[in-house]
Amino acid sequence: MPMANIAGFLWRKIASYFQRSSTKRLVGGLIFFTFAILVFYSKSTPSQLNMRADEVATRTIQSTVTAVVIDEKQTDEAKRLAGQRVQKVYQENKYAPTNTRNDINSFYTNINTILTATDDSERKSKLASLLETSNKSEKVKLQYSFLELAQYALDRPAGDFEQIRKASLDVAEAIMSNPIKEDTMDSAYTQAEQEIEKYAYAPAARDIIKIAVINNLRPTFLYDREATEKAVTEAMNTVQPVQKTIKVGEVIVREGERVTQEQISVLEQLGLQRNKNYPLTVAGYGVFTILAFWLLIEYLRRYNREIYNDDRLLIMIGIIFILILVLARLSNIIRISDQPDINVLRGFLAPVAAGSMLVAILLDNRLAYFFTMLMAVFTGLLNDGNHLAYTVVAFAGGIVGIFRVHRLTQMSDLAKSGLYIALINIFAIFNMALIDGQLTIDYAITGAVIGAVNGMLSSVLMIGSLTLLESAFSITSMLRLLELSNPNHELLRKLLIEAPGTYHHSLMVGNLAEASAESIGANPLLVRVGAYYHDIGKVKRPEYFSENQRSFENPHEKIAPALSALIITSHVRDGVDIAREARLPQAIIDFIEQHHGTSLAKYFYTRALEEDREGNLSEESFRYEGPKPQSKEVALVMLADIVESGVRSLQDPTPARIRNRVRMLIKDKFDDGQLESCDLTFRDLDIIRDSFCKILEGIYHKRIEYPETIVREFEKRREKHGDHDYKPAEQSPIQ
Repeated sequence: MPMANIAGFLWRKIASYFQRSSTKRLVGGLIFFTFAILVFYSKSTPSQLNMRADEVATRTIQSTVTAVVIDEKQTDEAKRLAGQRVQKVYQENKYAPTNTRNDINSFYTNINTILTATDDSERKSKLASLLETSNKSEKVKLQYSFLELAQYALDRPAGDFEQIRKASLDVAEAIMSNPIKEDTMDSAYTQAEQEIEKYAYAPAARDIIKIAVINNLRPTFLYDREATEKAVTEAMNTVQPVQKTIKVGEVIVREGERVTQEQISVLEQLGLQRNKNYPLTVAGYGVFTILAFWLLIEYLRRYNREIYNDDRLLIMIGIIFILILVLARLSNIIRISDQPDINVLRGFLAPVAAGSMLVAILLDNRLAYFFTMLMAVFTGLLNDGNHLAYTVVAFAGGIVGIFRVHRLTQMSDLAKSGLYIALINIFAIFNMALIDGQLTIDYAITGAVIGAVNGMLSSVLMIGSLTLLESAFSITSMLRLLELSNPNHELLRKLLIEAPGTYHHSLMVGNLAEASAESIGANPLLVRVGAYYHDIGKVKRPEYFSENQRSFENPHEKIAPALSALIITSHVRDGVDIAREARLPQAIIDFIEQHHGTSLAKYFYTRALEEDREGNLSEESFRYEGPKPQSKEVALVMLADIVESGVRSLQDPTPARIRNRVRMLIKDKFDDGQLESCDLTFRDLDIIRDSFCKILEGIYHKRIEYPETIVREFEKRREKHGDHDYKPAEQSPIQ
């Protein structure tokens, strides 16, 4: 028993946790993310091949498509040869001659210093040591030993060494006047030795000159490794990849053969081999999906809180997103041609515009633009090759689709949207082909067909999904509103037959409200349809409403004012019941329920006050139940409703009287607090008032009567022509 209690407690805790909105959103986000990753994973892992170099193939592998692939072995060889042809880059060593001259002078200065030393016993050894240490190059070939050269120096007068020094400088200058590179130093040494042998000096003197010159020669041009490597890289990068065509059915690897790296490369390019970097690729897709998901949620949180706070609508957005993503992936699998450059056009079949139009119709236009941008990027990533081209075409088609359904007025607009999407798709495909420089006749024809198919497919998919999503998520779309605006709708026909006065009154209210809807940022179609159904409850007792009374008898004269008020105000509750029974959308029911707000039935309240002698009359019993209008659309219908009936009751509806009555009626509603729950501004009320007056003045304008002389002339002409139905051709009614 205790265990059962613990289990029940844990179950209730778990159930309550999953009932939280945050939990639902987390689970929904994880599901969305999982589906997106699976779609991308299907692209990154087209097969189960995971072969390695030097592995023995267990089966023969053939190409499933005709494609142009890169021969990496020949490409690498071509790059290597291009790199070898690049000459080394050298930088001039401007200070080399000066440094050589300074080193030679320093060498002879040291000799002179030793020769002028007072201690004669060590001069020979010091000279020999100096000559030995100065001869660092193995290229110097001497005839005498260092001691013999030292003794020669000691035996020579000081003036001889000055001549030897000048000769050394002349030889060095002659050699270094020409470009010397590090790899041509041997040639410079040989040339220097030849120049020294030309001097008519003793062999020992020439040996000393060799030590001074050859050991101090240096390159006048130094090797620039960085610049050379850069030049080699640039040369290798200019090499175009060596391509070869793989035919459908061509054997790539035969059973029993050892797999080479070149074969693995071909398999990867054909999409038959799992790319070695695919884990990083999938991880990148995952990061991008998370980023896109966060951007969408953040956009809704900042700019559309109504959708953000509605879990149902978030789920619908996720479904549309995944649907378009899956269809985009499926379009990438279709094979339309054996030619690779034509087959890539299949990526343009992705029906992104369908998702854009669904979001625009069911939710919000601004959200649709953002949604289109994200879906276009996803479509580009799902296709191989030029991601930008797929993204641009998908984005252009989606934007045009939103434009076409922004304000639906008739059902044919939905079908026409496919045509416009097709045209912009074709244009965008051609434009991207021109930018890439690959527009051919075959490409143009196939691209036009693909663009047209995409437009028609998007339109059909949108129309087919619209009804399902509307029903599943209880959303009133513009398409549903168009259906409800049809005069042949069951409720409207019933209203016309049983309450014709109310029917025509509703039409007038709809025209009045719709005329100013768009000017104040309201939905004109929703306003018009809401006006058509706002008084549908009057079909239960039509004779109790003045517009339906065909005789001079008023049934309200025979009953108490309180009962009359109850009958009048009950048409709201009756209308809600009828609407729910007919499964009208909640958006339309709001018009029925709120179009009177909590207004007072003044006529019957005034009558009741006259009859009330005890003073126990409650004003609340003569008011509508409400609620007050919660949106601009409902408020518009409320004002149009009271204005239409109020102006209709005028005895002599002159423009001045119409304007005064409209202003007074709107002011009464405002003063009564009926507009406090909607976001109408004073500017909006001014626009509404002017719009109402303009239309009503046009309806109730004064007609011009025909003068009696014209009437008599008309009668004479009828008799003259012997045709009682004769009417002069130039005559037309004047209003």
